Amino acid sequence: MVRKINDEYFLNRTEAIDYLTHAYHLKWCMTRWENRIIRITFAKSDNSRGNAKFEAYKCSKSKIVRLRKLDLDNYFTSN
Repeated sequence: MVRKINDEYFLNRTEAIDYLTHAYHLKWCMTRWENRIIRITFAKSDNSRGNAKFEAYKCSKSKIVRLRKLDLDNYFTSN
């Protein structure tokens, strides 16, 4: 479930994939955990591929790693 903390939204890895696929019309998208960061690999509708690294966040009292929605939006709107 999407968490809102201090007016910011945090998505778990599955939610991030669903969000990016629909919001930015990606053909496919997957995530991978790499030393405290999450790498997102994707393909756009024009068949161009890319990948990016994002800082991972942990909410208190939870073991689930999350991505900040603002970080995702900033990356995908600038590219």
